Amino acid sequence: MSARTPRDELAEATEHGGLYLRRLLRAQLGLSVLALLAFGGLVGGLPLALYLLPGLQHATLLGIPVPILAVLWPPFPLFVAIGLLYIRRAEALEEAFRELVEPPR
Repeated sequence: MSARTPRDELAEATEHGGLYLRRLLRAQLGLSVLALLAFGGLVGGLPLALYLLPGLQHATLLGIPVPILAVLWPPFPLFVAIGLLYIRRAEALEEAFRELVEPPR
């Protein structure tokens, strides 16, 4: 009898196959929680910073109030960066799983 591959374990829904799948799901969940915390920290941190630095409430830059600039401008590039990093890491997790379950060529 030949050795069972991870692909066989998944196809036959064995306990080991379930373990492989749970590990992938746990890694994806951890990545999602990390991205959520990064977004939440960024969104929650800006108003907190403006509250803790009351001198910024009346400051202007190029005629635009600094609080408006702080809330509108910095988050968007950071949101895009976090999203790109998330996608890159999620694809790496899926590729590692695919390499595990696909037979070597």
